[in-house]
Amino acid sequence: MTRFDLGRRLEPIRPVTDLDRGFRAEIADPAWFLARQWHLGEHQGEDAASPTLVRHVAAHHPVDPLLPPATDPDQTTDPAVVPAEAIIEAESDEWWTPGRRIRVGRDLATSRPALLADTSLRLDGLPPPYDTLDGTGVDGLTAYRRRAELGLTAADFPGVPTVPAADLWDPAEFVHTAEFTSGGVALQVPRHRGGDVDWYSVQAKEPPAPGSGPEVLREVLPSRLKYPGAPHPRWWQIENAHVDIGGFPPDRSHLATMLLIDLVMSHADDWFSFPVEASAGTLVTLREVVVVNSFDEEVVLTAPADWSLFRITGLEPSTLAIWPTAVTPLSDRPVDDVAVGLDEDANLLWAVEHRAAGRDLAPSSAATGPTSPPGLPPQAPATSGEVLGSEPVTYSYRPSTTLPRFWHPYPVREVDGRRRFVQGQLRDLEARPPVPMPAPVSPLLQDPHAPAAGPVHQIEPAALPTTGVRLQRQWKLARRTDGRPVLWMQRQQLPLIGPPVSGLRFDVAEARHPSAG
Repeated sequence: MTRFDLGRRLEPIRPVTDLDRGFRAEIADPAWFLARQWHLGEHQGEDAASPTLVRHVAAHHPVDPLLPPATDPDQTTDPAVVPAEAIIEAESDEWWTPGRRIRVGRDLATSRPALLADTSLRLDGLPPPYDTLDGTGVDGLTAYRRRAELGLTAADFPGVPTVPAADLWDPAEFVHTAEFTSGGVALQVPRHRGGDVDWYSVQAKEPPAPGSGPEVLREVLPSRLKYPGAPHPRWWQIENAHVDIGGFPPDRSHLATMLLIDLVMSHADDWFSFPVEASAGTLVTLREVVVVNSFDEEVVLTAPADWSLFRITGLEPSTLAIWPTAVTPLSDRPVDDVAVGLDEDANLLWAVEHRAAGRDLAPSSAATGPTSPPGLPPQAPATSGEVLGSEPVTYSYRPSTTLPRFWHPYPVREVDGRRRFVQGQLRDLEARPPVPMPAPVSPLLQDPHAPAAGPVHQIEPAALPTTGVRLQRQWKLARRTDGRPVLWMQRQQLPLIGPPVSGLRFDVAEARHPSAG
């Protein structure tokens, strides 16, 4: 890539004593001015005219839904209707909100009273404030999952989607991976960590074939490029308070950003834009662009071959993906909040559940710093450091220090020829005999496709940075392009400042205090 080490430009010096003469811009010797322009080569420039008309041919390739319309009449996976975030981040059973679990269960209890006698179908694990209904009625989701066993049919579940949404979450790497099709080619969304989806989230192996989509010829009028804070291009235009030339500071470590800003600010009258009609959920490719200038000359524009500001990997330089995105969606408090990181002192990976199923479990400091285990057993009072032979000391042996609940270890294991962090389970050494600690509550630490005899959950080591990651599940509410609301459970990966620190020690000899007996 070309490196710019120095940028130079020629600027007129503002008159210091007489501002009026400077504003008049008097020319004392026009012939000298013309000679100077000839000397600098300005007469050889091509910016002697302004664009007055643009003719362009645009090819439109709609992005196909993940599910065919016959099985998805509500268009829940159609990128032309639903925001891309709601499609990619959706969970397979997110239709079953707490309210729907309760409502469908009550309808089943009314139509099939015998289900009330089965206590295994009772509501359980509802998040607050619905948890007051735990154990009071039939859980519609549990009954739906066991519908074949219970002899229930689709008529017992009106309104429930017949085909659940595809779960694109990878529980081993904490990312979403989706693949759409458009114009007969695959559009991949690799390693989406949750959050905004835009044109740069997509990549492809090859562009759509020419002629595979409808091509439309349009004639439009160009206009000067405008953006918030841009200076006016002409001398005598009065700028208002919204113009902020210094509002776009350059990156000091990249000289190219300074040159780009200088180009936009100093040559703002040379930048023009023209509209291109496009629908949401499409790939738009400019096949041909012809500019007609004020001298009635036609200039054919081509995309630069070596560099582009908007280029999708695998597609043509003039192709852009138009996604309907969720603009400022409404967010609820996270339903699950988990910190995952490698404890270097204990040489062990920990997954700490700060919040799960809408309940606070462990005090959270995941956003501010390393997580330390709360609630450790009280230690014996500190001694003076003197050793007295007349006072014998009794020691208690502990295989390891005790960690609180909701701290889950992940030792390294060999799984199918690959090194993975595999979920383990601690034991409560304070109990006699020791009993297993509770299993993880959050589905972020579970793999629904794990084999019955295999690990419940495993993590790819390459997916974790040295500082760890923070995993969250929370409800998001946005609008579809048809105005209807769309609700989905977002899973996202966020950075951590520091990994969890357990303070775990093995083979500990603790001095017993006399008062302890």
